Order: sequence, then C-alpha cells, then structure tokens
Amino acid sequence: MAMVLDSFVSRYIGEVTVFLEGEICKVLGVKKEIKTLQEKLETIKCYLESAERKSRGDPGIEAWVRKLKDIMYDADDIIDLCMMEGGKLLEARGSASASGVRFALSFVSSCFRCTKHRHEIAGEIEAINGRLKQIAEDNSILSNLQSSVSHQPQPERPTVLETTSLEVDEDIVGGQIEVDADTLINAMLEDTKQKCRIFGIVGMGGIGKTTLARKIYNDERIRVNFPIQKWLYISKNFSETKLLGELIRCAANKSEGDEAKQESFEGQSRSELEPKLASLLTKNLFLVLDDVWNTNLWNDFLRKPLSKAVGSSTILVTTRKENVLKGMRPSYTHPVEKMDVNSGWMLLRNLVFGDGEEDDKRRLEEVGMKIVRKCDGLPLAIKAIAGVLVCNDRSMAKWEEVLGSDAWNMDQIDDEVPGALNLSYVDLPSHLKQCFLYCSLHPQKSDMYYKEIIRFWVAEGLIAQQGNRLLEDIAEEYYHELICRNLLQVDPGTLGKKNFSMHDHLRSLGACLMKDEGKLIRHGQRLDVRVNAKIRRLSVSKMGSKLVLPDQIMEEKCLRTLILIDSPRTKIIEDSVLRMLPHLRVLDLSYTSIKTLPDCIGDLLQLRYIDLDETNIYEIPESIGRLANLQTLNLYNCEYLHRLPKAITMLHSLRCLDIENVPLTHVPKGIGKLMDLNNLGGFVVGHNDPTNKLNEEGCDLEELQVLSKLSCLGLYRLERAVTGVSVLVDKTLLKELTLSWMASEEDGDGDGDGDGDGDGDGDGDDSNCEDDGGEDENDNDDNNNDDDDDDDDDEEEEEEEKEKGNEEDNRDEDEGQGVTWTEEQFQAVEKVCDELSPPSSLEDLIFQRFPGRQFPGWLMSTSLDKSFPNLAYLSIWNLKSCTELPPLGMLPLLKHLDITGGEAIKTIGPGFLGRTFPGASAFPKLEYLEFYEMPNWEEWSVWRMEENGQGPHLKLFPNLKICKLIDCPKLTALPEGLSHATNLKELYLESTQDLREITKLRVNYKLEVIDNTMLSRISNLSMKYLKVEDCPNLEYVENLDRLQQLVLICPRQMKQLPQWLSSLIQQRQSIPSAQRSFRKLEVQCNIVLLKSCLEGNENWHIIQQIPDVIIQTYSRKKYLRYSKHPRMYDANV
Repeated sequence: MAMVLDSFVSRYIGEVTVFLEGEICKVLGVKKEIKTLQEKLETIKCYLESAERKSRGDPGIEAWVRKLKDIMYDADDIIDLCMMEGGKLLEARGSASASGVRFALSFVSSCFRCTKHRHEIAGEIEAINGRLKQIAEDNSILSNLQSSVSHQPQPERPTVLETTSLEVDEDIVGGQIEVDADTLINAMLEDTKQKCRIFGIVGMGGIGKTTLARKIYNDERIRVNFPIQKWLYISKNFSETKLLGELIRCAANKSEGDEAKQESFEGQSRSELEPKLASLLTKNLFLVLDDVWNTNLWNDFLRKPLSKAVGSSTILVTTRKENVLKGMRPSYTHPVEKMDVNSGWMLLRNLVFGDGEEDDKRRLEEVGMKIVRKCDGLPLAIKAIAGVLVCNDRSMAKWEEVLGSDAWNMDQIDDEVPGALNLSYVDLPSHLKQCFLYCSLHPQKSDMYYKEIIRFWVAEGLIAQQGNRLLEDIAEEYYHELICRNLLQVDPGTLGKKNFSMHDHLRSLGACLMKDEGKLIRHGQRLDVRVNAKIRRLSVSKMGSKLVLPDQIMEEKCLRTLILIDSPRTKIIEDSVLRMLPHLRVLDLSYTSIKTLPDCIGDLLQLRYIDLDETNIYEIPESIGRLANLQTLNLYNCEYLHRLPKAITMLHSLRCLDIENVPLTHVPKGIGKLMDLNNLGGFVVGHNDPTNKLNEEGCDLEELQVLSKLSCLGLYRLERAVTGVSVLVDKTLLKELTLSWMASEEDGDGDGDGDGDGDGDGDGDDSNCEDDGGEDENDNDDNNNDDDDDDDDDEEEEEEEKEKGNEEDNRDEDEGQGVTWTEEQFQAVEKVCDELSPPSSLEDLIFQRFPGRQFPGWLMSTSLDKSFPNLAYLSIWNLKSCTELPPLGMLPLLKHLDITGGEAIKTIGPGFLGRTFPGASAFPKLEYLEFYEMPNWEEWSVWRMEENGQGPHLKLFPNLKICKLIDCPKLTALPEGLSHATNLKELYLESTQDLREITKLRVNYKLEVIDNTMLSRISNLSMKYLKVEDCPNLEYVENLDRLQQLVLICPRQMKQLPQWLSSLIQQRQSIPSAQRSFRKLEVQCNIVLLKSCLEGNENWHIIQQIPDVIIQTYSRKKYLRYSKHPRMYDANV
C-alpha cells in the first residue's frame, strides 16, 4: 500500500498531540522537539491533498511527495521508539517506588542509560525537523499546490451497510447472460466422440467473462452430466505441479474423501503427477480455466493426462486474447460483447437507486446515460461508478461533476484499466484509499477472510482511533464501505459474506498507484525499482525452502510488511534475514512449512502482526515476550504446537490471539493481564496433560473476567470449569462466542471444531467433486456389453454399500466408548453453563458438545428476543442429552440456524417458536435452516391448534430461503406451518425415511428428495426444479404447475419408468402449449430401463412428449439424448 499523505499526516498529528500530553514525553524530555515537529506538519498538511493529486503528472511534485513520505515513515518510527523507551523508564520508576532501595538503585542506573538514549532520540527528532523545514520552504513546489486554508481531515461518510440496490443477483442484467449460458451449455452437452473438448469465452478485462463462466459452472445440467468439476484460476505465473495437484485432489475426492484433500505433492515432478491424474479421471470432467494468458497450459501439460484418462473432459477457457484460444483449437468460441447503453443504464440504475426513487431515475437518466457511455460497455466499470454515485447526493450537479471529472483520464496508468476505476479511487475519502491500496498486495482473485485484512490495516496504523471504539470495528466499517462501492468483491457462498477478492483490474490500479512503495513479486523475479525509491511492503509468491529476500530489501532495511503467498515449501528463516528487517510491522508466514522462528524475532520491536496459520510450527521462542507492540498472533490449525511460551503473557499490546484447532495442553496462566485482547479463539480451560510433568499451570475461566474488550471468544473443554459466574459479565463488545465442552474423540462424534457454516456449500472449487451414483470404471462402448455395464454398476454399488456399512459400524463402536456421567457431573456442567450468560451484543454463537440434559436458562428464556436482540448466526452441534430446543423463533435478527446431532430430541413443538400471538412473527429474519443427524426426531409441529381447529395467525419463516433436513430417519411429516415460508427457494430432504408426503409448500425454485424410502406423494408445489433419487415408493407426483426440469435417479432394481412420471406428463399435456413450463427430463438408470425408452420401445410414447431428454446409465457411458424442437435423436445403446 502507498502512504496517502493527507490521511497519514492527519492521523500522525493526532497521535503526536496525545503524546505531548502524556507522561512518556515528560520523562524523555523531548517535548520541545516533538512540538516543533507537530507545528511543521500543521504548516504543510493543507497542501497534501493537492500534492497527491498532482504528483502523477509533475516529476517535481512527485519527488517532493516521495521525500515527504520518507520523512513521515521515519517520524512514525521515532514515535514508536519514544513509546518503547519511555515506557521502560516509567515501568522502572514505578517498580522503584513500590519496592525499596534495591530497585531504586536499579532505577538510577536505568536513568543514566536513558539519558544517553534520550539525547539520541532528541537528535533524531531534530534531524527530521530539519528535513521537514526544507520541504516546507520549497516554494517552487508549494506555489504550484492548492492550499485548503481551513483544512480538516476529510469527514468519514457513514457506511452504507444495507443498500438493497447494491445487492443484485446478477452482475449483468437482462436475459443476455441466460441466453449465452444456454448456448454454451447446449453445445457442451451435444454428443461427440472427442476425448477432450475446449470451449472458449473471449473478451477484454472487466467485460463479464468470469461471470458467464461461473453461471455455466453452477448450472444443474453441468453438475448432473459431469461428476467431477473443478474451477482453476490461472495466474500469469502459474505453477504446473500445483495445478496438477489441485486436479488430482478433486478427482480423488469422490473415492478417498478428506484424505485425498490433505495429500501433499511437494517435490513430485510432472512426470509423476500426470499418470496419477490420468488414472483418477475415470468419470467425465468439467474444468474451468479462468483467465488464461498462453497456450502452454493446455498444449504442454494438461492435454496429455486428460487425453489418456478413461473419462472424457470438457474444458471451458476464459481469456482476453483470441490468439491464445485459437492455439488451443476450441470446439466453440463465444465472444463476450460490450454492454449496449440501454443495458448499461439498467445496470447502473439497479445498483444506485432503491425502491421509491422513480423520480430520481427519470431526472438523472440523461446524464446517467452519458456516464454509461464513458464506461465503454464494461460491467466492472459501471459497477465501480455506481459505487461512487451511491455514496453521493442524488443531485444533477454531483452527477455532472462525476461525468466531467479529470480522473477519467488515466495518465501513467495501465492501458487496460478503465478510467472509471481511477475515478472510483479518486472519489474515496483518504482513509479508505490507504485500505484499498493495501488490498492490492494480494494476488488477483485470491479469496481473503475479512478479518485478515482488517488486522493488517490496524497493524499498519491505517485506522484512526474514534473515542472508545475498537479499531477493528472501525476497520470493519471501512471494509463494508469498500464492498458497497464495488471495489471489493464478496463471495456470496460464504457464511455472512465474509470472504472477498479483488478484480484483477482493480488490483492493477492499486499496484500502479502504490508505485515502488509496495510490490508483489514471484520469488527470483527481478525488482524493477526507480532510483531513490524505497520498498516498504513486499508480497512474495513461490518462495523456496529458505526465505531469501532481494538484495535491495536487505540493504535498505526499511521494509514494514512481508507477506509470503503460495509458498508451502518454505521451511527455514535465518537470523540474518530478520536482522535486516528492523522496522518490520507485519510478518505473514501462513500456509508455509515453517517449524521454528529464530530467537532474534524478539528484536523486531516494531512488529505488530505475526501470522503462522496452518504452518508446521512446533515451538514459539520465549523471546517473543519482548515484542511490546505485537497486536496479532495467529496460530490457527498449527497441529504440531502443544504449548505456548510463558512469555506470551508479557505481550501487553496483544489484541488478537487465535489458537483455534491447536492441540495445546493448556493456556499459560496470566493471559488475563493482556487487557487489550479483543479476539481470543481456542481458549482451553485447565490442563490436558494429567501428569503435567513440567508443573505448568493452566487457566480457569476466572482469568478472563477482566478482559472487557473481547469481541470474539472461543471457550473449549468447559466441563473442566468450576464456575462461570462473572466470566461474560460486562463483555459489552462481545459479538462472536463459541462454547464447547467434550473433546471430539471423547464424545465420539468425530467432528472438528468447524467454522459455523453448516450449509456445506463450498466456493465452487471442490464442492462438486462427488459421485452421484455408482460407476463402472471398466465399462467400454461396446454395445454387446450392455448387460455387463449394468452388472458392473450393481457390483460397485454393493461394494460401496458394504464399505458404508463398515464405516457406520466403526462409528457406532466408537460412540459406544463414550464417557458415563454421574448425577453430580451433570449438575456441575449445567450449573457452569447457566452461569455463562452472554451479553446482548452477541451476533454469532456456536454451542457444541454440551453434555448436559437441558439447555441453560439464558437460552430457554421466554424473553430471548430481549436477551439477544442482535444474534444472527447460531449453530448447535452434537448434543447427546438435551430433549427440548430453545424458543429460537423469538430471535429478531437470526439469519442462519443449523442444528446437528440432537440425539435425544424426539419432538420439536410450538415451544420452538417461542411466544406466539396473532400478528406476531416467528423466525422473522431466518434465511437458512438446517437439521442434520437427528436420529430419533419423530414429530415437528409449529403450533397448538385453537378451539376452531386453526393455528394462530402469525408470520412464520417469512424470509426463509433454504431449508435442509438430512439424516432425520424417523421424521414422519413436515409441519403445516412450513407452507407459510413464502420466500422458500430451496428445500433438501435426504435420508428422511419415514416422511410420507411433501405437499402444499411454496418452494419457489428447487426441491431435492434423496433416499426417502417411505415417500409416496409430492404434490401442489411451485418449484421449477425437482430431483428425485432413491425414492422407490413414490406413487404420486402431481400439480407441479411451474416445473421446468426433472432429474430422476432411479433405484438400481427399477426396470420401468415410474407410473407417476407418465401421469405428470399427461397433466402437462392438458395445458395449452404456450403455458407449458416443463422443458427437460434427466434420468439415471440401469441399462434395461434405458433400452425401454429408446425410439419404438415401450416408454417412447412418454419420452417423445418432453422437449429435452437425457437418459444415462449410472456410469454415464450409455445414453439416450433427445430434443423435440429442433428434432435431435442420439443413442449409443
């Protein structure tokens, strides 16, 4: 990130003002020098905004700005030095006052040492003042700058957190993307004998190639026809072995489960990986290669293993270069055209305006159309401009100001970057500009968790204090505003939309604006830096086994941020490297293979952020206790780390300690002294090692009582706690809380700690690498072996069932080894849980492995809505003894609820809704509901009937979008009240074996029923998509007026199409042709049933009435494809 002078100097002056009034300044005796520094900065700060703006077009001003930035970096370090040295002196003086003569002599000695140091500090400040004087008196520059005499820091506009006009479902409005996607999908599904087919999407950056590819990738037709799916983003400097490894993991996942994902391919060559990939691709593969820059990717190393595989491969390529696509010999190329002005205005209008603003739309349409024309038909540019307009007045003058802005002209900016993106940057307040630029230190299209970037911003001092608010809360507002301005792209598939990425054009813009202050390079790449420029921030990818930095970095010794990216081979950091980084503030080594840190890490006194997530670290040196400024220590999922150094309790500036999924024996006593902690994940109560040979003392819950700033807290092994009284009292900032009892191996559930995202939906990378049915891996296309194809499928299915049964037996055996609890133990754990009453500020709660027999009173309260008015995400996992759920329907803001493993729950009744009265709402904001592994759940009723036989008139699930019931084998019926969920889009019912019917529900899009053996009726529903799998007793499927697509996966023994299918087709035929919605049937079945559907055979009269049909064997080797208009018939049976 490049320093934005206006914001940096304003923040620095504020810090200096506070410093002047503090004790440290008096002790060091540098008030005069600091006061001079403050005055000189006040003199020049009114020119800074103008200087930044003009620096790109004037070499003289650019050099002046660069010199001032160097001064400000040094001044920032000086304040750090003052705080550290003055703090030591104050601490020594306090100890002397309290401890008598011996410590007083120590204090005198430290005074003599400090006097010498104080003169050095004063000298450095005077040197900075001299440099500032030269800058401030350079009239040749100042005369060309515009002064804002009454300059004040730019006001921070209120963050737009809930702007409905920004939350559109599609980036490209209108039906064009639907038409384009259908055209490509239909071409992909056409019959062909080609082993590998390539389809291309070509167009300039920002035009919507990736959006179209994602639309195709997520289409149900692709998922059904391609058992293996993978999305790969291809950087310009892609790693061949990494891409091959990703494909191998995806292909192996369907048969080997999670173990395949964990396999490392480090050190393996292409010649070793290619045959491994070819052997695993036994089923059809759909592969997206996004943003390809040359033909080598396909011609030199992907074509060979994919051509040798048993399954066929369909590859979708997006690229900006048509010649790249031609070199790959595609079967079909789709050029993405620019938006026409009308479509562009429609997109801009939908992004900027909300409901009820029709007058503004008409009034601003003319100037809006002119703005759209300047965006040159690029959706990305239109979205960026929308981010500018939505944060400003709806006035003609403001819109014309945007239209006429000089920022459209992109001097010295990458030619491929649209001018609209620069304008969106220029419009940002100064405090947001710095944060935006910092995001560009990360690779294009890489996903980041929002808390990571927030901690980076805080560590780099980009967030100015506002009263008593947490810096992280302020930073989160900045994050949301960048999203609302369309400068960051949120991944909608993640819970709470907390993962984000940055479009490559925006990253390119940021990289250009950072110039030489921040660089992102590949290891070994030559640093191209101008004379006198200093690199302050560096991201390096593909680092080797040892951390090696460019000579220029080592010589300048001014690096503030070092981030290693995609460097899993890196194992060693030598002392000599760290000693050359004395001003380092951010060190990110996550996802490397680092095992230890050098002791000299403790000498990096300005270090504020250390990230060791997912590394092989097994020991943290005690010297870390010297890092007086350290704010963040991330150790998530460090599986070899068993103890923390005692010195960690000396890190008094620590704000975040993440030890989730770390097998610690204990947390060192004294953690309660870290008063600035606001994020503590993975806190283990007590000590895991019963022998405790080192005589180390673990922590009780009382240790946390004084940590009043906690906003995120994870508590584990709570069964060891003696009391919970006062632990969460006065935690008024607490937003996220995990309460966890028994270790997973003790309660036999086998679950990890999880991330709270119970929907199971991935981000599109590996989530679709599953097998939808048994497959014959040895099948061939010889028509004489049709019966063998079916037999092999059956044999494989039997083998899979046998393995599944063995797994279940093993799990039952493990569960049988659970701990037996006494009455006293039950009472003790329930008492502690009752005492752990969270504050009303809570937004996210995970409640897992609770061994008690009833939920705590604070969850069962009849005033739950008042106790937790902000709770939005709730996960309840693995409860063996609780028989009744809390009245969760009362929670006014609950959006996501997943309940897993409620073994003792038999009935969910009206109490689940809480208080009900006419006109009330139950679950008013709930969008996602999941019940999973509820083995004894039999009844779900949502209200008690009144005397007239009717339920109360209340709004139930008014915003529910997705509902999943999985592994609830004894549930006999869905509640009648579920029909009140008027916005329900998707309903999934899997392994609900006793469920008899699904009827009279308002499912607007999708219904999937899988492994429901007793299901007999599906009727009176309004969904467009229906999937039926292994429902052998289904007899009636009727009155599905809006059904467009039916996917039927037949039981293995089924030899005839189900009677309900014929009845359903007849119902549809009775409707006038113009009103018929049913368009497509997809079937997986055995070979006998497939043959019965061939032209002229017994089921052909059903098939020929359907516009589009695909019928395949389970292995997808034998098929029938039929289209009515235009007529197409193809079968290989």
